[in-house]
Amino acid sequence: MDFKKLRYFSEVARLKSFSKAAKVLYVSQTAVSQQIAAMEAELGVELFYRDKKNVRLTLPGEVFLQDSKRILKLYENAVIKTREVSSGSEGMIKIGFFSMFDRDVIAPVLFSFHQGFPKVKLSIVQCNYEDMKLNILNGTIDIGFYFKMESEEIEELKVYQTYPRLCVNRNHRLSGKTVIQPEDLLAEQVISYIKNKEQSDYYKAHHNSDNPGLSIDNSILVENMDDAVMLVSMNAGISFLPEITNFINHDQVVFIRQDVEKVPFNVNAYWSKENTNPVLYRFLNEIKKKYSLF
Repeated sequence: MDFKKLRYFSEVARLKSFSKAAKVLYVSQTAVSQQIAAMEAELGVELFYRDKKNVRLTLPGEVFLQDSKRILKLYENAVIKTREVSSGSEGMIKIGFFSMFDRDVIAPVLFSFHQGFPKVKLSIVQCNYEDMKLNILNGTIDIGFYFKMESEEIEELKVYQTYPRLCVNRNHRLSGKTVIQPEDLLAEQVISYIKNKEQSDYYKAHHNSDNPGLSIDNSILVENMDDAVMLVSMNAGISFLPEITNFINHDQVVFIRQDVEKVPFNVNAYWSKENTNPVLYRFLNEIKKKYSLF
């Protein structure tokens, strides 16, 4: 039994006419009659009563029609789903974030992507640097967002860049200032990051005699931006961070323009060169629509 026979049978049953079914199916009436006869021979039952004026289903034909409709619908749905998955409009994308800044930048993309492709499932995980690179390479995640990642096996898309501001608690003595100067930081507890090699190289590349960077001994070292924001919220220190709009409590912290630290914060997208998930490339297109790449 094939789907052609089921379609021919369903159309004859719907239209109660071999000739009308033939017109709808763009085949000859003889072809329709032959397919129905072959189906009846295969089943060993008559599906239609036939006379010169009428074509109507037999009782076995009525039973067979119900299941035929379900089979044809399942097949049509399978074809649609397969095409949607192939085109990236259905499926799943697994996304890794390193910091709340990455999430803040990509959140509008996630929203617009979900609006445009509601059948795509989004799986979102938090990763440290080493886990993110490994997860990208082994396919655990499709795309990861980080400031800088180096690997010959990974593709990069530059997404967004901004410069830091000073993040302080709203009750801090600096919270009312318009611009922060180096002298404002004397005796302040500055929260900074433990840097891996790529971070250290990036940081050094942006400093010279005109931009010497911070020279503060009493810093608190943290592993990521989330920890820095938490400590600032507790008024345990101050930190140089990009201004975050979606994932912090603005009743607790404030961002102030500053002329001290000039190393930019980047959000870049990374994915394996071997990744063939069609949804990934739909998602990358959504990122490109949202942001003008620098």
